[in-house]
Amino acid sequence: MIPGRFVTFEGGEGVGKSTQARMLAAALEARGIEAVLTREPGGTDVGTLVLPLLARHHTVRVADLRPANGWRGDYVYADVADPASLRAACEGSDALVFLAMGTKRDWGGAEWARNQFAVNVEGLYSTLRAAAEVGVRRFVHASTASIFADYRAPLLPATGDAVDAYGLSKTAAELVCAAATREHDLSGISLRLVGPLADDAWQDYDDPHSREVMTAGTDVARAFLAALDAPTAGYRTCMISGDHTGDHIDLTEAAELLDWRPLARRAAATPRENA
Repeated sequence: MIPGRFVTFEGGEGVGKSTQARMLAAALEARGIEAVLTREPGGTDVGTLVLPLLARHHTVRVADLRPANGWRGDYVYADVADPASLRAACEGSDALVFLAMGTKRDWGGAEWARNQFAVNVEGLYSTLRAAAEVGVRRFVHASTASIFADYRAPLLPATGDAVDAYGLSKTAAELVCAAATREHDLSGISLRLVGPLADDAWQDYDDPHSREVMTAGTDVARAFLAALDAPTAGYRTCMISGDHTGDHIDLTEAAELLDWRPLARRAAATPRENA
């Protein structure tokens, strides 16, 4: 038996590590070699996209079970199931950005479903309450367009209508946000993200059904920065998508609330040379 090999790709943000890793895995599998694609633990998917830009404009403290991937700034341990750790993490902060996410393991299973509600609903409730108790008055919440059964429908319902555990838990999360703004006199925004991807993955994404609505990481980061700085009161929601033409997703609220529009554009395909 040939022993296994562990291959790592090193480099700064946005240089193409994920793309190269996927290409290598595909090439190995094409040769009949089983490949397992992994990523360094720490930090949520969206958190990895938005942290660098937020840190350039604000003093950022990461509160998580472990430091975010590549993060070298201020970090404190926090668990959404531990109110004391949440209060300590939020102490002295002006705003909260809630990026916690449930597990992706065993997607669709009973334990996976339970974890979605534990993090997206119970964890969010505890975090907003803890933040309010130590004086935080503003928050930005990472929601999802998956709260809707069909987020590309011309007329969306007032609240989410998804029935799967992920979409349903995120719908409940928005209700938690709305209630927290009333109970604790907060102001907050939920960003309903559509397919957030690192820029290199976004450039390569080729699913014809959703290609035009997926959102590049740089645009996602700009949306969170704009939401932090937006002069809004109460609780608001808006869709965030890379659909710059507006053919599939209505981005009017993002433009009006945040002065945000997707700026990323895919590189034009290079014509193949004739053989």
